[in-house]
Order: sequence, then C-alpha cells, then structure tokens
Amino acid sequence: MLKRIRIVPVAIPIVLMGIILIIGFIVPEQFTTIMTDFFIALMENAGWMVSIGVLIFVGCMVLLFVHPFGSIKFGGKDALPKYKTWIWWAISLCAGIGTGIVFWGATEPLMHTFTPPPSVGLEPGSLDAVIWGMSKSFLHWSFSPYSIYAVAGITIGYAYYNMNKSYTASAGLVYLNDGKELNSKINTIIDGIILFAICGGVAGSLGYGLLQIGSGLNFVFGIEPGPFVWAIIAAVIITSYTISSATGLDRGIAWLSDKNAWIFIALMIFVLVCGPTAYIFNLFTQSFGYFVNNFVDLSLFTQPIVDSDLWPQWWDMYWMVDWLSFGPIVGLFLVKLSYGRTIREFITVNVILPAMFGILWFSIFGGLALDLQLRGVADMSGFLADNGAQAFMMYIFEFLPFTELIRIIMLVTIGLSFITLADSMTSTISTMSLKQSKGVKEAPLPIKVFWGVFIGLISLVFVISGGIDGIKIVKTIAGFPILFIELAMILGFLYHLFSGKLKRDELEYADFMDGEVATAAAEAEAELADTHIHKKWYTLEKQKDNKKDKKE
Repeated sequence: MLKRIRIVPVAIPIVLMGIILIIGFIVPEQFTTIMTDFFIALMENAGWMVSIGVLIFVGCMVLLFVHPFGSIKFGGKDALPKYKTWIWWAISLCAGIGTGIVFWGATEPLMHTFTPPPSVGLEPGSLDAVIWGMSKSFLHWSFSPYSIYAVAGITIGYAYYNMNKSYTASAGLVYLNDGKELNSKINTIIDGIILFAICGGVAGSLGYGLLQIGSGLNFVFGIEPGPFVWAIIAAVIITSYTISSATGLDRGIAWLSDKNAWIFIALMIFVLVCGPTAYIFNLFTQSFGYFVNNFVDLSLFTQPIVDSDLWPQWWDMYWMVDWLSFGPIVGLFLVKLSYGRTIREFITVNVILPAMFGILWFSIFGGLALDLQLRGVADMSGFLADNGAQAFMMYIFEFLPFTELIRIIMLVTIGLSFITLADSMTSTISTMSLKQSKGVKEAPLPIKVFWGVFIGLISLVFVISGGIDGIKIVKTIAGFPILFIELAMILGFLYHLFSGKLKRDELEYADFMDGEVATAAAEAEAELADTHIHKKWYTLEKQKDNKKDKKE
C-alpha cells in the first residue's frame, strides 16, 4: 500500500498538523494568541491582496461564461455527462458551503446589522444597517466563495480531461509550462501545502459541527455538551463519513447530497411560510439589489483608517482566506462531476445556482432573526452574545410552530452537512495521495479510513482542549498562499486559451479524449446492466434512451 502513496505531500500535512496539535493541546491559550497576532499582521499588511484576488476570480468567471470559451467541454466535444443536473448541483452545494449556512444563516446578518463597523457611518439596527449587513452576508456566502472553488475546478478539470494530466491540485498549473507538468518537486510542495490547508479547513468546520450538534442536543434532549458528548458525536460523524466515503461517489456522496439538499429546501420553505413572509421577500429584494449594484465596493472594503477595528480583516478577508483553504480540494472534487459538461454549464451549476441558494437561505433565516429583534419579540442579539453562534440556529425555532420536530430535523441536517463535506473531502484527498491517480475512480479503503480518522481526531482534540479558535486561525493562514496558486491557475489558463493553444490541445490529445469517451460509455453500460446499482435519478438521459432503443 505504501508504494502507491505520494509520501512527501502526504507527510507535510501530517507532520505540520501533528506539531500544531501538540502545541495547541499543551498551551492552547498561548498558541491561539500567537496565531491570532500573526493573522492580524498578515491581514493588515496583505489582506488587500485577498480582496482584489477574489474579485479577479469572480471577473474571470463572468468572462468565461460570456466568452465562446464557455462552450469548451470537459473531455472533448463527444464526451457525455454522467450525472444529472440536480444531483450535480446538490453535491456542489453540500460539498461547498452547506456546512456553513446551517451555522451562520441566521447569525451573521444579525451581527452585521447591530455591530456594523463605525467607519461605514451606519446606525446599528437602522434600515441602512440591515441592508448593508445582509449584503455583506451575501458577499461571504455566494458568488465569491464559489468562484474560488470554480477557478480550481475549471483549470484542473481541463488539464485532467482534455490534456491527460494527473488528478492533483497542481495539475491546474500546467499552463505555466506550455501544457507540460511542472517540476515534480514543485508539484510535491504545492500539493503538500494544499493538503495541509484542507486538513485544517475540514477539521475546523467539523469542530464547529461538534459544538453546534452538542448545543442542539442540549436544546432538544437536555443533554449538556462536554468532552464526553463531543467525543460520541465525533465518533458517529467520523464513522458515518468514513463508511460513506468507502462506498464511493456514485452511492455515498450522491445519496447523502440528494437527501441533504431536499431537507435544505424543505426547511427554507417552512421558515418562509411560517415566518414573516412579506418581510423576508422585501428584505431579499432590496438587499439583493444593493448587493448587485455595490458588488465591487463591497468586495474591496478594506477600511484604511488609523486605529481601525479591523472589521474587514476579521470578516471579509477572514472568510475569503477560509474559502481559499478549501478552494483547490473542493475544485478537485468538482472535477469528478464535470465530465461531459461545458465550462458555461460548470459555472452555472457550481457558481450561479448554489450562490443564489445561499442568498435565499440567508435572506430567509437572517430575515427571521432580524424580524424577531426589530419587532421586539425577543432579544436575539442578547441571546447570541450570551450563548454563542452554535446555539443560535436552534433558538430561532422557538418562535415557529412544531419547534421540537424542526429542531430534530435541523440536527439531522447539520449532521448530514458535515458528513457530506468530510466525505467528499476525504475521498478527494485520498485519491490525490496516490502516485498514479489517472483513471482511478476511488482510492483504496485504508487510505480513506486513515484520512477520515486523522481529520476527525484533529477536530475533536482541538474542541476538547478549547483550541478551536487556534485551528480556525491556522486554516485561514494556510489559505493565504493558495490565493497566489489559484491566481496562477486561472491567469495561466486564460493565457493558454487566448494564445490559441485550444486547437493544439484538441489535436494533440484527440486519441486520449476518444479513449475516455469509449471508457465512459463502457462504464455506463456496465452500470445499467448491474441490478445492484440503482441510479435512476442521476444516470445519463442518453443512456436510458439507448436502453429503450435496444428493447424496441
């Protein structure tokens, strides 16, 4: 087994995380303080690069969407997609920001509305503050983070499916070397950094999940959260996503994402109907209008004043480097779903649709929280300050019918969200860990189990030791260098296309792409013939038509 593993890229996150784990466990307070000070210095001096870089990513997505390049198909013009649009979108949503919206959906708009930065001159709780706060939430959870993912997905996907490159994050950099693989040592270092960042990212997100589920169990069943409860929750989640990952993309992740997406939609409809419907629609309409009209201004807010409260550094820039820590691996995962799709379709399903879903989610749940506060029904801000964000989403259901039932459903949703995220990331990391990943559908089970347990234990130790803030800062610091890796990816890719290399690729890799089409067709036929595989809701429409033709 060890002979199949890329030792150095795999060792980098293990060694670095091991060191951080030991330090964080022994001296959590000092560790968090040092990491926080470093993060502040980094964002004060270089955070503006993050703001500009992410805006460039969004601009590149717009360019690729409207340009004829948007018609380029992953796998060549004869490639046929494997997954239906619904399941493709559901997986993209749940593997992208599904975990975050259940934690921050009601919380962030309230926080921004009642504690806006003094530099913007808004009265806390005023209409202007409400609209500005909602727009900032939209910025953090819609087009910008999904553009970060799409940059990696498109550049790696084209290299993998159209240029016969390896299934690694560093494959997205081949455009810097005229389509040839970079030096193996450079690839090793880049992939090691990316693996380290995603280990911290998933561990931090899972840590949030442990806290939120623990708080939910307290609300519903009166179980006090603590180390023992967190350990049990972690064991259940780790076991669940490891088993799901072992079943492969076509069964585990696809099934989980389908169910998770439907629950998301049902919860949104329930809150919209039973909550302040008119207020939510009005809030969405005006906030979205403000967001669209002021997108560039909102994206480049850096607050260049003396003795700043560092609001944009702790919100805008923090969120963007957080998304960057996930960017290459989420993008690499999305590559698995993109075969037979055009770049324009990729942007539609992986940027536009999940971004609009995020905007609707924040409008509905944030609108409910704001309405309760502004009408004086409850002191939502006070509860948030006293109990933290992990308890807030459960609390708002106090003001809706079927409270206990909805809380249980939300608990299930939170669990599914984190299982889906960890499942997709574990599967992708495992495949990327292999020396030969080209053509490998799934990594060996022992590698998946190792990564699943490793990431889960990191999150559990940091939560129990009180160092969750430390790992939070670590993953954002790790995300910073990925900004430059992704900038190199997308700018190199655009140069590759505009310099006329597309035609060369079509000729040079024609035999490879024809072979991929034949392999994909054979796999589809085998799946249709296998009575143990039931994929009626995400199997190719054309494959179904072929089967009907044969019967006739």
